[in-house]
Amino acid sequence: MNLNEIIQTYYEYFNKEKLPYIKCTNCGYVFYYPRAICPKCLSKKLSIMESKGEGEIYSETKFVNEKGQVTIIGLIRLEEGFMIYANILTNRLEDVSINKKVKVKFKEVIKGQKFPFFTTIS
Repeated sequence: MNLNEIIQTYYEYFNKEKLPYIKCTNCGYVFYYPRAICPKCLSKKLSIMESKGEGEIYSETKFVNEKGQVTIIGLIRLEEGFMIYANILTNRLEDVSINKKVKVKFKEVIKGQKFPFFTTIS
């Protein structure tokens, strides 16, 4: 599978509200960002897997614009062992902190295309 095919498969997963990741069938390394080769062992023996979409916040940064609107970007560690940068959606800023449990949620950002975001869970 080449990189464009992997990216297209990711978009299809997103529209089905599923979070994909890649597992190297040679060394077992797991990663999120679409690549045609394993970043650890350089093997092309890769499988696209489906994540449960649950994990915890590894780090987070809050940005406030001139209108006072807050955007939170987090590095999320998923239960399957890979990490992903993503927006964290919340109405309560105090709910967002390191090690807080989160779950993926999909939003249509471009007409006809959904993308993953995360929300905190208790």
